[in-house]
Amino acid sequence: MPLRPPSSPRPSPQPRRARAVLSVGRRLFINCPGVPRSVALTDDAGRSISALADGAEVEIVAWRPRGGSGTRYRVRSTRDRCEGWLAAEELRPALTPAPPAASDAVPRGEAPSATREDVPRKFGQRR
Repeated sequence: MPLRPPSSPRPSPQPRRARAVLSVGRRLFINCPGVPRSVALTDDAGRSISALADGAEVEIVAWRPRGGSGTRYRVRSTRDRCEGWLAAEELRPALTPAPPAASDAVPRGEAPSATREDVPRKFGQRR
């Protein structure tokens, strides 16, 4: 019997972003660069129970995968020992946030200087 393609096209799966899994016991810092500069800790039902300021040190005590909505981490504040859940995006490894990436854009009015290495070459062409 010959194989036939499915009667309706299947949608291609969305590419998965690689996300680091943070281990229990690891100490991190609250990441909240915008306004307000604090993150709400929630209980198991999702109700806000406390807030931690940007840069506060926390320890991961548990984690819960949530599929497309992102991983949630249960953290404990090292200062006042309050516990609650927050999103992975609300944590960072360093006390100070990383500076924004330097732009490779050339300022207006300045032409980039082309070097031999900058000029594209055709397939098989030597420099």
